[in-house]
Amino acid sequence: MAGLNAIIVDEEFERRHWPNEEAIGKGVRLPWGDKSPTLRVVGVVGRVKINALSEQGGFVQAYLPFLQGPSHGMAVVMKTALAPEKLASTARQQVRALDPEQPIYDTRTLAEIRDNSISRQRLNLTLLGIFASAALALAVIGLYGVLGYAVAQRQREIGVRMALGAQRRDVLGLVVGHGMRLALLGVGIGLIGALALTRLMNSLLFEIRPFDPLTFVTVTVILPGVALFSCWLPALRAARVDPMEALRCE
Repeated sequence: MAGLNAIIVDEEFERRHWPNEEAIGKGVRLPWGDKSPTLRVVGVVGRVKINALSEQGGFVQAYLPFLQGPSHGMAVVMKTALAPEKLASTARQQVRALDPEQPIYDTRTLAEIRDNSISRQRLNLTLLGIFASAALALAVIGLYGVLGYAVAQRQREIGVRMALGAQRRDVLGLVVGHGMRLALLGVGIGLIGALALTRLMNSLLFEIRPFDPLTFVTVTVILPGVALFSCWLPALRAARVDPMEALRCE
């Protein structure tokens, strides 16, 4: 390395300042005043997300040797195949053996750091999932109730149809077709609304584009399936109508 005049930059730093050149060997002067030394780039590393997993772009990143830019604290990262709790205890003992007055604080695993960084998004998505599940349940109950009421209101009509020769499959197709038309209309309106609102949900998404084809296809398949299930019971009830009993009731 180039003594105390060395610096390691990230890929974004290289892309912005030397878009068509090799960064290694280039000189960099940081804004430390008029007497700031010229630092020599000795390496290029990948970009690191510092504040949140969802961050995109932002400031460029650079790394300096500790003797070149000392600070009051230091973060140490350890990789192990053992349980992190056991390694943390061993690391504390080793540090105390070297310097009993050296403070050790904020000991966390990478999993804990990750979970803390996405806790707000996870809470928002959990609440959103609960509300979406409740909305789906209400839609199923509502569709079942509407079709059940429609079957009761059209009982005489269904009896006349069956008396004139309509088969049970015809009645099933009549009721299910009516319910699926309502369901598909709702799915279409919902997809249009989802396309309009996904831009507003961009901050809740991580490595998922606002328009994710897999998500939209999955929802388009699942919702009609759930609607078909909610239509099936009223349709079976309608198919079991006794024509003579229906006409006698009227």
